[in-house]
Amino acid sequence: MLELTLMLADYHRTRPLLSGEVTAQGVRLQPRRAETGEACLRPVYEEFDIAEMSLSWYLMARCRNEPVIALPIFPLRMQIHPYIFCAAASGIERPQDLKGKKIGMDEYRLTVGLWARGILQEHHGVRPEDCEWFTSSPEAPAAGFKIPGNVRVTVAHEPAEQLLLRGDIDALIPPNVVPSFRARDPRIRRVFKDIRATVNDYYRKSKIFPITHTLVMRQSLFDENPWLASSLLEAFTEAETICRKSYEYAKRSAFPSAVLILEEEQEIFGDNPWQHGLTPQNQVVLEKFVQYAHEQGYIPHRAPLGELFAPAGN
Repeated sequence: MLELTLMLADYHRTRPLLSGEVTAQGVRLQPRRAETGEACLRPVYEEFDIAEMSLSWYLMARCRNEPVIALPIFPLRMQIHPYIFCAAASGIERPQDLKGKKIGMDEYRLTVGLWARGILQEHHGVRPEDCEWFTSSPEAPAAGFKIPGNVRVTVAHEPAEQLLLRGDIDALIPPNVVPSFRARDPRIRRVFKDIRATVNDYYRKSKIFPITHTLVMRQSLFDENPWLASSLLEAFTEAETICRKSYEYAKRSAFPSAVLILEEEQEIFGDNPWQHGLTPQNQVVLEKFVQYAHEQGYIPHRAPLGELFAPAGN
């Protein structure tokens, strides 16, 4: 039996793996809970046998032939529209108004930014070069990302949230909901005003629930043990099933309207929007991501999914 380290964030759908309730056949996992943002900050496949990793960083690494391969396992997805904010005094009333505006991010290359820019360009006509970008810190050198020459980026060396609250920038695309918005600070609001309707309409039209993280391992480990892909896919699927089953008893949740929330989510997104594997629907999501990554200069060509993900007996 293989003993392998696993770096993974603590989500409801992964907790059974972190706790040991779910195991992978043929593997004794040594799990370690990831810190917030850890999957996006460095090449984690050099430190752990198996690790959750930013999809954009992985895609760049794979396309420049680094010795890493992803499994068709997706620990994190997120709706993108709720993470596009603007200053209340910015005059931005619709997404098209972002043209010519100053937009802040932690780093330009982050996966949430790739998705947001792709959606804004495809669905609202706002191209990355139409805006001026401000980042909290320089791009992580190890990621290997080079900002396209036609895109203006200024490194501000301070939190982008503070730039927005001070009025130095007009909009903000953070990886997490920022404290000022959670505190209902009147200086910040979402660009998409009817956010629930926006999210629902986007999914109905595109069938895309954006994937932001995948699971990776060293290429040599996979080459020596190709059965790991199917074993881990089965384990992550079992963990996700346990999570979903726990929601069947809505009164367990702390949300006052949990029974209605769960019914609405199922009606819109289906029985299992978190499904792993290269299913037809996941292929739609991933091919769109690869398209956006190529258009934004993350990768030199649109690699086929068969070259990016290990076969796992879907």
